[in-house]
Amino acid sequence: MMVFAAQVRAAAPIAERTPPPTQAELIAILKSDAPAADKALACKRLAIYGKKDAVAVLAPFLSDEKLASWARIGLEANPDPAVGEVLRDAMGRLQGKLLIGVINSIGVRRDGKAVNALIEKLKDSDAEVASAAAAALGRIGGETAVSVLEVQLTSAPAGVRVAVAEGCILCAERFLAAGKSAEAMNLYDAVRSANVCKQRTVEATRGAILARGSAGVPLLVEQLRSSDKTFFNIGLRTARELPGPEVAKALLAEMERAAPQRQSYLLLAMADRGDAEALPAALKMAKSSSVPQRLVAIGVLEHIGNSSCLPVLMAIAGESESEAAQAAKSALIRLPGADVDAAVIAMLKQPDENARRAALELVAQRRLTSAMPDLLKAAEDASPAISTASLRALGELAGEAEIPALINIMMKAKQTGAAEAALSAVSARLSRPVTGNVVIQKAVYGDLPDGPQADVTAKMADLVKTGATSVQASNKNFGDPAGGRVKKLRVDYTINGIAGSKTVRENDSIGFSVSAPSPAFVDALCAAMGQAPTSGKLALLRVLRSAGGPKALAVVRAAMRDSNSDIRETAFSALCQWPTEDALPELGRLAKEGADQRQKILALRGYIRLIGEADMTPDKKMASLKDAMPLIQRDDERKLALGALGSVASPDALAMVMPQIANAALKEEACAAAVSIAEKIVARNKAVVADAMKQVLQAKPNDEVIRRARVVLRDATGGKPAGKAGRGKGARK
Repeated sequence: MMVFAAQVRAAAPIAERTPPPTQAELIAILKSDAPAADKALACKRLAIYGKKDAVAVLAPFLSDEKLASWARIGLEANPDPAVGEVLRDAMGRLQGKLLIGVINSIGVRRDGKAVNALIEKLKDSDAEVASAAAAALGRIGGETAVSVLEVQLTSAPAGVRVAVAEGCILCAERFLAAGKSAEAMNLYDAVRSANVCKQRTVEATRGAILARGSAGVPLLVEQLRSSDKTFFNIGLRTARELPGPEVAKALLAEMERAAPQRQSYLLLAMADRGDAEALPAALKMAKSSSVPQRLVAIGVLEHIGNSSCLPVLMAIAGESESEAAQAAKSALIRLPGADVDAAVIAMLKQPDENARRAALELVAQRRLTSAMPDLLKAAEDASPAISTASLRALGELAGEAEIPALINIMMKAKQTGAAEAALSAVSARLSRPVTGNVVIQKAVYGDLPDGPQADVTAKMADLVKTGATSVQASNKNFGDPAGGRVKKLRVDYTINGIAGSKTVRENDSIGFSVSAPSPAFVDALCAAMGQAPTSGKLALLRVLRSAGGPKALAVVRAAMRDSNSDIRETAFSALCQWPTEDALPELGRLAKEGADQRQKILALRGYIRLIGEADMTPDKKMASLKDAMPLIQRDDERKLALGALGSVASPDALAMVMPQIANAALKEEACAAAVSIAEKIVARNKAVVADAMKQVLQAKPNDEVIRRARVVLRDATGGKPAGKAGRGKGARK
C-alpha cells in the first residue's frame, strides 16, 4: 500500500500541470480501465470537484482494498446527503480494515443517523472495529452517544476502553464548546475515575479544570503540585488556558513553595498569560542566586518589562561579564521607551566602571545619538577600558559633526589605536555614492573574459553623453560579437575622478555609481595635518589610508617628502597599503626609483598586492604585472606576483605562470595560480588548460591543488577525474 501511495504522490505534480479537471472527466477515469494510481488520484481530486453524481461512482470502491481509502477521501468532503447513505450501507456489509475505514469516515462527517448502527458496532468482537465505533460516536456526540459511552467506560473490554474514553472526551469537548459546562464536567470526571490509560486521564483532567472555570483552580493546583511530570505539565498548559485572576494568584502562591526549576516554569506560564503579577515575580527571581532561574527571569523581563525593570536590569548588566549580565544587556537593548533611553544615559555617570562599560555598550546598541556629548567626554576618561568602549560606540554612532572632536581626541591620546579605529569606522559609515560626471574609460562586450568580444568604449560613451544613468547590455546597443553565446558587458569608468568598474550579463542593465568617503571627513583630516604634532600626523596618515580617495592620497604623497623620518615612513607604509588602484602609478615609480633597496622592495610588494586586489580588467592587470616583472629579484616577490596572476582570467596569465612550476622554490604558488586561472578560463581554452593541468599534476603539489587540478582537467577533457594523473613513480599516496 505504501508503494502504491508513493506512485500516486509521484503522479500528482504531473497532473497538476494540466487545467483543473471536471467532475465528468474524473468519473470517466474511475469507470475506465485506467491504472489504479490514476484512479486513486481521481478519487482524491473528487474531494475538490466532486458533487452528487460522483457519490454512486465512488461507492463501489469502498470494498476495494487498494482504492478504499482514496474513495473515502472523495466521499468525506462531498456535501451531498447521499454520501451518508452510502457509508451507512457499507458499514452494514464490510468487515475488518475496510469497515474501520468507513466508520472513521462516518465519524469525520458526524453523521447522526449512524448512531444506532455505531452503538451495535461497539459490541463487535473485533476490538479495532469497536474502538473505531467509540471514537466515531465521540465525534458525533449527542445524548444517546453520551449515555452509551458512559456505560461502556466501565463495561467495555480493556482493549476498547481507551477508545471509549476518547469518545467521552470528544463528547465533553463538544459540550464545553456549546457552553454546557456541567455536562462536560461530569463526563470528564467519569473518564478521570475510570480504569483507562494515563494519557486519557491527563486529557480528562485538563477538560475537568476548564469545565469548572474558576472553581477548577484547586484541581489545577493539585496538578501543579503533582510529583508526576506529566500531570505537572498538563497543569502548566491548562493554567495558560484558564482565565481569571484566581489562576494568577494560585500560580504566584505555588512559586513561593515550589522547587527552583518549577518556579521558572510557573513564571513562564504567568508571563504567557499576561498576568500583572508576572513582572514583580520576574524581578524577584532575577535577583536570585540560581543562574538558570535568573536567565529565565531576565528573558521574561525582556518580553514584558517596562521602565520599572530598569534598576534591576541595570544592576545585573553592570556585573562582571557573566551570562546573566549578557542576558540583561540583551533585555535592555530590546526594552522600548524613552524612559529606558534616559536611564541608560544616566548610567554613564555611575561611579562603578563595570556599570559604565555596560552603559556604553547599550548606548551603541540602542543607537542613542542623544548621548553623543557623554560619549565624547567618556572617550577622554582616565580609564583605558572606558575610553576604548566609548570610542567603539562613537565609531558606530558619530556623524560629521563629531569628526573634529574625534580628531582632537586622537591627537591627545597616548595610545591612538582606538581613536583611529573609531574614525575609520565613521569614514566607512559616511561613505556615500558619488554623483557627477561619468567618464567611460573602457567598455568591452562579448563572451568575457576570454571569448570573442568587441571594444564598445565609444558607443558606451555616446550613450552616457545622452544622459543615460544605466545602459542595457544587449546586441541592440552593441552588436553581436559572439553569436550564439551568452555575453557580458564590462565597463571601467570614473565619476568625478573616482574609479569604478562593473560587469553584467547580457540583457541586464549596468548602472554607474561609486562610493567615496564623506568630503567633510577627508577635509577635516587633511586640515588637521597642518597643526598636528608628529604623533597626531602619524595617526592621521593611518586614518587617511583607510579613507582613501584622491585628496587623501595627495596628502599621503606630500607627507612622504616631510623632513621627519617617522612621518615619511608612516606615509610610505600607508601608500603601500592603499586600498584603490589610484596608488599604482606612485607605487610603480617607487618600485623603480625608491630611495633604497628596502623601499623599492616594499613598494613593489604593495604594487603587486594592489594589482591582485583591485577590480581591474584582465588586460589592465596583465599590463601592470608585466611592468612589475623586470623589477622582481627575489622569490618572495615572485610568490606575490604568482598570487596576483592567479586572479587574472586570461590565457596570457596562465602562460606567464607555467614556467615557474619548474622552480622548486615557487612550485606550490605556481601550481595554485595555474589552477586558479584555469578554473576561470577552461570553458574557452580547453586544450591549453588540459595541458597546463597535466603539468601541474606531474609537479605533485599539495593535495588540495591536486584535487582542484583533476576537476579542471576533467572539465577540459570531457572525461572523468584524472585519478591516475600525478601518481607516477614516487607520487604521494
